[in-house]
Amino acid sequence: MGERIDLTVEGGVAVATLNRPDKGNPFDWTSIEEMNAVLDTVEEDDAIGGLILTAMGEKYFSVGADISLMREIEGKAYARFLFAGMRMCERIQRLKKPTLAAVNGWAVGAGGEVAMACDLRVATKNARIGVPELKIGLIPGWGGVFRLTRLVGPAKAMELVLTAQNLPADEAQRVGLVNRVVPPGELMAAAKDLMGRVLENAPIAIAFAKSIILSEREVPVGFGETYEALSSILTFLSHDGKEGMRAFFEKRAPEWKGE
Repeated sequence: MGERIDLTVEGGVAVATLNRPDKGNPFDWTSIEEMNAVLDTVEEDDAIGGLILTAMGEKYFSVGADISLMREIEGKAYARFLFAGMRMCERIQRLKKPTLAAVNGWAVGAGGEVAMACDLRVATKNARIGVPELKIGLIPGWGGVFRLTRLVGPAKAMELVLTAQNLPADEAQRVGLVNRVVPPGELMAAAKDLMGRVLENAPIAIAFAKSIILSEREVPVGFGETYEALSSILTFLSHDGKEGMRAFFEKRAPEWKGE
């Protein structure tokens, strides 16, 4: 699709692949622009059910911001780059369709933040995930501290952020940062299997469920419960809700329309 990211679509699943393994698959302005274009495609194409984000190579998912850019950037330009990356991660998180990071290696700094913006994470045994910016005197700026805290809890997040530690894949799975850990050669098969299990369900229900989960720490309990109940009513009244019930009683696979 572009200079930094390859996009393929197969079986209703889009796979976006960061394609600069010799550089550690870093993010620069071009990467952000191309990722936003990928998100536009996934959002607008009804034939695409979900997005898997991965990278070439077996050593790096992404080392974060492009070091050549960071070495030369000044304060105002840094702020622009920071907010552009933050908005990109927010778009990944708020996408109505499910997203999955297939973490093939080190996902650190902005790379870790992008992985954490996805709904699900499958990692290889050699992967590491973290936001070690404090080591260079900075604070993560693409929402990584907030997302890490929501994923692993404040006590563990405090430890990881303040020690600038990158978690090995097995430990990341133990604390809830990663859903599955697999050998490197099985990464994409495992990622597609998990995404396939998600996409067996109704698209409209997936979108509502994502929204409810993401709002859990943003709204009062009473409001959240009401939002969940109203979402349940809307799915019950939808075409897919009716189809799902019919298919269950008729003992057949449902035919979703996303309506």
